[in-house]
Amino acid sequence: MMGVQLSSLSTLNYRNLAPGTLTFPAGVTGVFGENGAGKTNLLEAAYLALTGLTGVTRLEQLVQSGEREAYVRADVQQGGSLSIREVGLGRGRRQLKVDGVRVRTGDLPGGSAVWIRPEDSDLVFGPPAGRRAYLDALLSRLSARHGQQLARYDRTVSQRNAALRAGEDWALHVWDDALVKLGADIMLFRRRALGRLDELAREANAALGSLKPLTLTLSESTTPETYAQDLASRRAEELARGATVTGPHRDDLTLTLGEFPASEYASRGEGRTIALALRRAELELLSEKFEEKPILLIDDFTAELDPGRRGFLLDLAASVPQAIVTGTERAPGAVLTLRAHAGRFTAETPAALEVGA
Repeated sequence: MMGVQLSSLSTLNYRNLAPGTLTFPAGVTGVFGENGAGKTNLLEAAYLALTGLTGVTRLEQLVQSGEREAYVRADVQQGGSLSIREVGLGRGRRQLKVDGVRVRTGDLPGGSAVWIRPEDSDLVFGPPAGRRAYLDALLSRLSARHGQQLARYDRTVSQRNAALRAGEDWALHVWDDALVKLGADIMLFRRRALGRLDELAREANAALGSLKPLTLTLSESTTPETYAQDLASRRAEELARGATVTGPHRDDLTLTLGEFPASEYASRGEGRTIALALRRAELELLSEKFEEKPILLIDDFTAELDPGRRGFLLDLAASVPQAIVTGTERAPGAVLTLRAHAGRFTAETPAALEVGA
């Protein structure tokens, strides 16, 4: 199977990265250096340019201190053609362009990249909101329509909540009809997609050596069939709380290891294994959908002290057409190795330019 390839990445005023351009070959690129050298920021910039996605709450966090705007550009081979993807960042502003034409995040090809991070353990042990965000972000990449439905649903919840806080009981039916239709579509799509995601995560968890089966299920606050009735039955509670308490925005992706909820009973090592299984499932699901392997971005493979999980990560990187792997040590088997220092990246082979040169 062919794969997406990041030909080059350019940054300007992005976090602590020095301005410049890096070019990447096929295969594994290893980036090593001390903590704080800019390795994670490099992967974050690449993921942003490839997918349009970022995990920060305020876009100005991505802009270098003392600057007002930042810029990232990726030259990407995907679907048999080369495209130029650009992201402009400012206070509360993100502008995406593909080949010079402004686009929305949902317009970018969904299967571009998968990013594996040490923080992924939060998917297991963190609150339901993080698991919902993981699931909805993945499903939005599989279906642009799902992403649009989610955006409309979130706006409707916000408008309905404003009516609840104002005590406008008489106006709620205006929002209820839209909420039920959008919410039912979201729940049904989640259910359909979860069947395959559960299968892939179960296989990956076993491949990582876990002796306990992993199961993914949805914990829903309502159903598509009963959503309207459930809203009506909780009207007094919602008016008292000033918030919509029923719907897919309150659901959870439940991870069960063996017979027990992983969030409560899994060890830290088991949680890390589950997180890796989820990312491996994401990689496989996107590959199946787009018939092309995404670029794999692995942040700090050296954080994995368990030899089995570390080997799994490195084998996974070698299995895709292109991967960028960071760590405090050199990644074995890398085609290109870059040394990171103070936001600059020096090639140990002549295949890349030095950022900031």
